[in-house]
Amino acid sequence: MIVERTQNLAHGDYSVTLPLKLAKTLRRSPLAIATELASAISLPPGFARIEVAPPGFINIRLEASWLRKQIVAVIESGQGWGRNDLGIGKSVQVEFVSANPTGPLLFSHARGAVVGDVAARILEASAYTVQREYYINDKGKQMRLFGESIRARMLGQEAPEGGYSGDYLTDIVEVARARDITDAGSLSEIGAEWVQERIWEDLKRLGIRHDRVFLETSLYSGLDQETMDKLRALDRIVERDGAIWFRTGTEKDEVLIRRDGYPTYFASDIFYHREKFEIRSFDRVIDVWGADHQGQVGRLKEALAILGIDPARLIVLMIQLVSVKRGAETVRMSKRAGVGVSLKEMLDEVGPDALRYFFLLRSADAQMEFDVDLAKRQSSDNPVYYAQYAHARLANVLVLGGAVEDEPALERLESEWELELIRIMLRWPDALREAAEAIEPHRIAFYTDELAASVHRFYKNCRIVTEDAPLTAARLQLTRAAQLTLANALQLMGVSAPARM
Repeated sequence: MIVERTQNLAHGDYSVTLPLKLAKTLRRSPLAIATELASAISLPPGFARIEVAPPGFINIRLEASWLRKQIVAVIESGQGWGRNDLGIGKSVQVEFVSANPTGPLLFSHARGAVVGDVAARILEASAYTVQREYYINDKGKQMRLFGESIRARMLGQEAPEGGYSGDYLTDIVEVARARDITDAGSLSEIGAEWVQERIWEDLKRLGIRHDRVFLETSLYSGLDQETMDKLRALDRIVERDGAIWFRTGTEKDEVLIRRDGYPTYFASDIFYHREKFEIRSFDRVIDVWGADHQGQVGRLKEALAILGIDPARLIVLMIQLVSVKRGAETVRMSKRAGVGVSLKEMLDEVGPDALRYFFLLRSADAQMEFDVDLAKRQSSDNPVYYAQYAHARLANVLVLGGAVEDEPALERLESEWELELIRIMLRWPDALREAAEAIEPHRIAFYTDELAASVHRFYKNCRIVTEDAPLTAARLQLTRAAQLTLANALQLMGVSAPARM
C-alpha cells in the first residue's frame, strides 16, 4: 500500500488511493473498500486520526503536538536539516555547460549551467561524491571554422560558410595582431583562449564552478584507436563512401569519422563516455545537453551497451530552448551570427539570483520564456523577490525578538497558519530526496515557492513579538526553524538569502 503526501493540507498530511485502484478488480465501491481498510490500519505514535473521504480516499493526519516537537529538531540540525544518505559510497559526475570556445556564452546557455549546478548541489546534499566537469571541444571542424572566421575578419573578408561573424571577432583580431599571429590554426587557439576566459568570468558571476576541465584533444592519444579497434572486433565498424561508420544493427548507421578525417560528435561522445565509465570508474554520469542533441541519446546508449557499459548508468538531462522577453519583444539566440542576448548582458541587467531562480521554475525539458521586466520587479509577482523577502522578514523578526529568556511554550502554536508552516517546513527532507532521486532540480524551486507563501501567511496573520512572553518565545522558535529551512532551500538553488531588503 502506497502512502503519499497530500497536495492539499486541508485533506490531511498523507493519503492512500489504493481503494480507487482496487474497486474494479474487487467489484466493490471504493468508498466501502476505504472504510474497511481504514478500520484495519493501526496508527503509530505521532499520528492523530484516519478519515475516509469520497470517492475512496483514506486521509491520515499527524498530531499537532508531534508537529510542534519537530521544531527543536529542525533548529538543532542546522545546515544539515533535510540532507539524506541516499548516495553514500556512490560517485557521480555531472558534466554541464561545455559550450564550444567559439563565442561568448549566450543567456540561453545559463539554463543548462544552473540546472547542472543545482543537480550537483542536490546530489552532494544526498551524500554522493560529485565531480563537476566542463568539456572543452578544442578539436574538430568548428574550431577550424572559428580560426578561419577570425582570419577572414582580419583580412576584411566574409566569414566562411558555416563560420562565425559576431562583433567579438574584432577584439580577438586586435589580440592576434598584437602578437603578430596570422595563420588560422594559431588564430583558433588564441580565439578559444580569449573566449574561454570570458566564459569563466560569466560563470563565476552566476555562481557556477567546475572541479575539472576536460579537453577533447586528450581523447585522441590512444583511447580513440583502442575504442575503434574494440568496435571493429565486435563487427560494429564499416567503411563506406570514404567515411567510417558505426554499424547500429538497424537500417540507419552513424558516421564516426567523416571523409575529411574529422571525428563526429558521436565518435567523441563514445570515446569520452568510455573514459568516464571505464577509466575514471564513475558509478553514474549525468550529462546536461541542449534539446538539439535529443537524437544523440539513444545511439550513445546503444554504443555504450555494445562496449559492455550499462547504459542505465548514464542520465541525460535535456535543456529546452529559452527565449527572452522584454515588453512585447522576444529575442532569438545565435552564437555564430552574433545575434541574441549574452549572459553577461543579462547578469548586468537582472543579476544572478533572478536568473537562477527563474530557470528552476520550469522543468528543464519544458520550453520557457524569460520575462526580464518581471525578473526586475520588486513585488510579490516576482517569485525570487517573494522568496527572498520571506527570508528577510523572518531574519528581521529574529533580530527584533532578540534573546528570549522564557521557555518556548510550543503548545501555544495552534493557529492554522502556524501549523501549516510547520507541516510545509517538515516536507523539506522529502522534497530534497525526491529531487535527488529524479534528478529534477525544479522540485526545489517548487518547494521554496510553497514555503515562502506559507511564511508570508504566518507573518501576516500571527503577530510574532507580543507582550505574551511564552507565546513570543514559541513563535520565535518557529521563525528560526522556518528561516533555517528557507535558507537551506535557497542555498541549494545557489540563490542568496538576504537578511534585509
